[in-house]
Amino acid sequence: MEFEVVPPGPQLMESMRAVGYSLKTAIADVIDNSITAKATAIDIRFSAEPGNTFVSISDNGTGMDAAGVRHAMKLAGHDARSTRNAGDLGRFGLGLKTASLSQCRVLTLISKRNGTLAGVQWNLDRLAESGQWQLYILSQDDLSKLTHTRYLEDKASGTVVLWEEIDLSDPDHARFTEDFTAKMAAAREHLSLIYHRFLEGEDGYKLSISLNLEDIEPADPFLTHNRATQRGHKEIIRVEGGEITFRPYTLPFINKMSVKDRSQAQANGPLRDNQGFYIYRAKRLVIWGTWFRLVPRGELGKLARVQVDIPNTLDHLWALDIKKSAASPPPAIRQALRQVIDRIIQPSERAFRHKGVIDDSKGSMTRSWLGLSSRDGFYYQINRDHPLVENLADQLNAEQLLALDTALKAIESSFPVTDAYVKLSGDQPQKSPDTTETALKDLAAEYWRQWSAGGGSAADFINGFKAAEQFSRCRDINALLTEVTEPGVTK
Repeated sequence: MEFEVVPPGPQLMESMRAVGYSLKTAIADVIDNSITAKATAIDIRFSAEPGNTFVSISDNGTGMDAAGVRHAMKLAGHDARSTRNAGDLGRFGLGLKTASLSQCRVLTLISKRNGTLAGVQWNLDRLAESGQWQLYILSQDDLSKLTHTRYLEDKASGTVVLWEEIDLSDPDHARFTEDFTAKMAAAREHLSLIYHRFLEGEDGYKLSISLNLEDIEPADPFLTHNRATQRGHKEIIRVEGGEITFRPYTLPFINKMSVKDRSQAQANGPLRDNQGFYIYRAKRLVIWGTWFRLVPRGELGKLARVQVDIPNTLDHLWALDIKKSAASPPPAIRQALRQVIDRIIQPSERAFRHKGVIDDSKGSMTRSWLGLSSRDGFYYQINRDHPLVENLADQLNAEQLLALDTALKAIESSFPVTDAYVKLSGDQPQKSPDTTETALKDLAAEYWRQWSAGGGSAADFINGFKAAEQFSRCRDINALLTEVTEPGVTK
């Protein structure tokens, strides 16, 4: 049997551009290499001017020598099956080339180690013209003429990845500059999320990333800084000698989120679309906002999120793709997660049920609205046993009572449940009533005026309203109601 070596043609580079990178995921793939090189500072620059469009990504990592930069530009220069260091974010040895050339036609790699610069370049047009795999080796004179080498002047070591002739859209289009700038703004948000643990300095490794000299701030999807966030216990699943850890979080109800919190929590659209597992590979966020079809997304579960950490030694089990933007859990992990997923979602459901109006007839609180059920569905009804309603009814004759009941039924029949659902599912915060002591005292005083006008006693007023829903946040409702009915007296 004979064999013949048939190397791929240089047009393979053109074909590889269609892997599916976006601008933001391509930049992230380059940054992965910087983190693997132990960089602590990454500087991203770009120009959106037609005719001078570029993106450069420089770092202060370990850098490479001449042999190193050549090897880095080699397709699949690293075996995906080989063992990597725990913090190595690489996978197939394709990321730098496929990510970069998906966005540009000229890729230049410049690196510095031991005070010496080395550089190489892929040029797709030259590859097409020559029909050969021609990697251009840059001389020291070539490097001195490149303005982007200045990013390495004050560094002992480091690397610059330079994209030129960017053709992700028509450079002659009237909106090219605006569109490209918008894509870079989206990249900023993307990087702030997927590298938030590096930007926060977790485990003592503090990374800074800047975009056109503006620092990128971390976007924590779990809002761990918010005191209302509920943090579950960390659990470990052991598979093939590796450990997969997961920790559930329940976000605060949206009314307890600041504007910045809501922006971070809505990284992938509405809260409903961001619930689920957040898969981290060596602390780098790979995929998020999915339950892997173990359970459907629901409104009551939209505050539930789970941080899942997987080591790079288990890449083969998770079917991690080239872009590191998709992963699927192996059967053993799916089974383990299926067993605990209900427990993970329950805190989110409780948060919504606590905020909702429910039938509390067996509880200690007097609700203004009751949520009731029938064979035909659910409905809401004004609580006829509420002290305000009872006091008003005691002052009316039979004809007036009928009119009151008709008015209450008219209000109940037009309860805007659909509108409320639309607003809540769209993450619009509900305006909370003022619950300061002063506001509650003013409310109680108004209730007392109405109560006393009908001849009601102070004792009955206090007994009737101390369990009213409106005063559930009051620290000492007995003292407040007493002061309202007997000014100057506090018990």
